[in-house]
Amino acid sequence: MGTRVRLFACIALLALLSVSSKASAAGLEMPDNGTRALARAGAFTALADDLSAIAHNPGALIKLRGTSVLLTNHTFFIDERFTRAESFLEEDRFANAELYGLSPLDEVRNEGDIFPIGPVFAVGSDFGLENMVFALGVYGPNTAGAAKWPVDGGQRYMLTELDALLFYLTGSMAFGFRDVFGVGLSAQVAMAPAMRMQLVIDGSPNSTKTLNPYASANDVEAIVEVSDLFAFSAILGAWWRPTESFEVALSGRVVPVMLDARGDFTLRNVPNQTQFTDPRLEVSDSSARIQMTMAPTARLGLRYRYLQDDTELFDIELDLVYEAWSVMKSMDVELNGVINLFGGDTETPDTQIPREWQDTLSVRLGGSVHPLDWMTISAGAYYETGAVPANYENLDFMSFDRVGLSFGFGGEFGMFRFMAAYMHVFQEPRAVSEALGKVFQQRPLSPCPDECLTGAEGISGVPVNAGVFTSSYDILSFSVETTF
Repeated sequence: MGTRVRLFACIALLALLSVSSKASAAGLEMPDNGTRALARAGAFTALADDLSAIAHNPGALIKLRGTSVLLTNHTFFIDERFTRAESFLEEDRFANAELYGLSPLDEVRNEGDIFPIGPVFAVGSDFGLENMVFALGVYGPNTAGAAKWPVDGGQRYMLTELDALLFYLTGSMAFGFRDVFGVGLSAQVAMAPAMRMQLVIDGSPNSTKTLNPYASANDVEAIVEVSDLFAFSAILGAWWRPTESFEVALSGRVVPVMLDARGDFTLRNVPNQTQFTDPRLEVSDSSARIQMTMAPTARLGLRYRYLQDDTELFDIELDLVYEAWSVMKSMDVELNGVINLFGGDTETPDTQIPREWQDTLSVRLGGSVHPLDWMTISAGAYYETGAVPANYENLDFMSFDRVGLSFGFGGEFGMFRFMAAYMHVFQEPRAVSEALGKVFQQRPLSPCPDECLTGAEGISGVPVNAGVFTSSYDILSFSVETTF
């Protein structure tokens, strides 16, 4: 048993040290972590027969024997586009845009269209025990964590760049009987070592009451950089095989991830447009804080497996996944500092970005066949409701109603098990009218509606998400697993 412990510890240390700064991404997920799960469109809660069970269902870890090591990686191919709608807030709507050579109504796209690194590292062992399994791992939400949009595009008041790193350091344990049931816990430390968001703001002073829907002589780019190195979370899971052919499983994130990220913010000139001097762009005594909550979840898995002479020939699984994203009512951005763009000291106001997200439900159906003893072919499909309600669409988290189709191929060769999988995600297009848009231009020196008046009429600001959002995603995944 001492040799097993030393081997387990060495592999765990190597796995954790191998995590790069791009270990994972933030954002809403597309099913799901792990190649075997992706190949089945995320229908994996009951099967969960590799170390990615630390995320799906720690109770299913009891199925594993010996000491195992798992490495998977997802590569995301992203197609996100936005076409801004024409604004009707000003009579001479294009004056400033034409002055700076902008074409704000042209379609723009996310130029960060490949996100190559989305790994899961995990090591687990039963240490020779009959009824216990332990595991250590690190992984992140299954989504792309970077975006880059043109600073001169029609979306620039929503977002120009996003780089968000989030991963879970996970310790798991399971108790049970390998062919009957298992219960398990994954205790996690969520770490966000770097979160950066950039967007253009209208820096017009209090004395300027004119709204600038496309461009302003006082536009600057704001960069907020924050981090949070400790947020506790936990996943509970259970698995049960009441008959030889049927399995049922429950799991869920019972402790939501509550991020309290702190850092700094800076201002810089918009290329080819504004040219404030460096002293004017300096923000004295600046600091930033962003608070947001990642939703608690609940999973139910029902799995049927067809046996012949105690050999599983194929299986099919139906999963329901509920995510309580209604916890995300807003993203609160606390900014401290003194802005000096026009030579007068102005305290930076706090910002609250409304979200009003809604809970989501995902239905996932997938299965695998084993035409040869060493071969596995998997396929699946899922439907998921979007977290973002109508009129609150933004470019940072495009969680709309979506459908995914996937398939995968794998094999076992001695002590190694390999798998490759592909998924395509179709996402509904969204159109937002200016009259109903709820994402507004940021004007820190002349905030709306208090100081952006037109005549005697107070208006709520410039809705910068008016337009058409389109998106789709492709995910390619590979995994290798070895068991000692």
